[in-house]
Amino acid sequence: MKGSELFRNKMFWIIDSLKRGQKRKHYNEIKFIVENPTSTKAIYSKKKYLQNILNHTTKSTSYYEKYKQYKSIEDFPVVDKNIIRDNFNDFQSKNFINLPKYKVSTSGSTGTPFKIYQDSRKKNRNIADNIFFSEMAGFKIGYHLTYFRLWNAFEKKGRIARLLQNIEPIDVFDLSNKEVVDTILKKLSKSKLSNSWLGYASAYQEICKYLDQKKSSAIPNNLKSVIAISEKLNDYTKQAMSTYFNTEVISRYSNVENGIIAQQPLGENSCFRINEASYFVEVLEFNSNKRVIDGKLGRIVITDLFNYCMPMIRYDTGDIGIKDIIDSEPVFVKIEGRKIDMIYDVNGKIVSVNLVLIVNKYSELRQSQLIQKAPGIYHFKLNSKDKFLREEEFLNEFKVYLGEEAKITIEYVNEIPLLASGKRRVMVNEMINL
Repeated sequence: MKGSELFRNKMFWIIDSLKRGQKRKHYNEIKFIVENPTSTKAIYSKKKYLQNILNHTTKSTSYYEKYKQYKSIEDFPVVDKNIIRDNFNDFQSKNFINLPKYKVSTSGSTGTPFKIYQDSRKKNRNIADNIFFSEMAGFKIGYHLTYFRLWNAFEKKGRIARLLQNIEPIDVFDLSNKEVVDTILKKLSKSKLSNSWLGYASAYQEICKYLDQKKSSAIPNNLKSVIAISEKLNDYTKQAMSTYFNTEVISRYSNVENGIIAQQPLGENSCFRINEASYFVEVLEFNSNKRVIDGKLGRIVITDLFNYCMPMIRYDTGDIGIKDIIDSEPVFVKIEGRKIDMIYDVNGKIVSVNLVLIVNKYSELRQSQLIQKAPGIYHFKLNSKDKFLREEEFLNEFKVYLGEEAKITIEYVNEIPLLASGKRRVMVNEMINL
């Protein structure tokens, strides 16, 4: 590590030690449980954390108090974003009402904007999860991190926070400007720092496609890790990143409301190591709340073991996958998110990011679906609990991405149905079938 990187690294852990070393304790435990999943100590810890969160939940939240006599976690109902939103106060622990808490808003990637509260212990657990799983990919605290995201849909980090954390945010929508891509690549090739990338798989694909067009040779760099989030990492992007940057891209499965649920290890293994240190993970049938057998596709449902402020028990993530045991380790052999079709702007150019992320700004919307009917013609289906008063602002927001000449209509619906697969389509291109 370079001098400045080592300084940031040491300062992070020194500050943590001055705060009783909470993050270090979480980190050490996560590392042990994930790396030794079948050890007696790991099994005991996982059982203890599950029992503790279930007991706390039934004693301190209105929604779960009727389950005090539970015999196992299977006695609890499966919940989703809409259930939590509709019973928001009942999901909050009475023990944490007057204690510090942190609001977390999701990306709305499923078409359902959503917020929850987390307590200090959960926040520290998430930080420790991030440190451990990032290290699995080759990252260390202190490295320069370039973060590719649709930043307009998220709370932006302040300048001081970016400086202290050594983070450079890049809005993926800006990657359509090739001067921006050239600047990123130029800075990377000249940098003497240890660099890491974190971002949407589509952002890496966009950069690699641009290098294909230029018939570029490999880019000199000091990339130590590249992690893809939010979207499925395809074979082309994985191979192209290896060709142009001589680095391996690994895929992370996470969400904003909980944290890191699973991640691929380095190497040829395409399976995802499950974060059983922080979550109890189930895969359930599509039409019932019964667990599927290992190796069968189903709904990914998780119990957050550390959010005591607003417990999330048997929370349906909205994703589907296949869970199995390989070499005595619990893994996901397949993960699929919401179905997203390619959408084109008014000029016929592919919009490579999930625009439904923007819906996060409109918390009064329960669900949304963007449909492209024809070139330059779009239709939104919106599910709003009350009258949606920001319709004009909403339309103008999306014209920034689709084009000022975009013709956008809105239809208000009571529900956006699931597909037979259990997924919900959030972006649909009907021109595909024309």
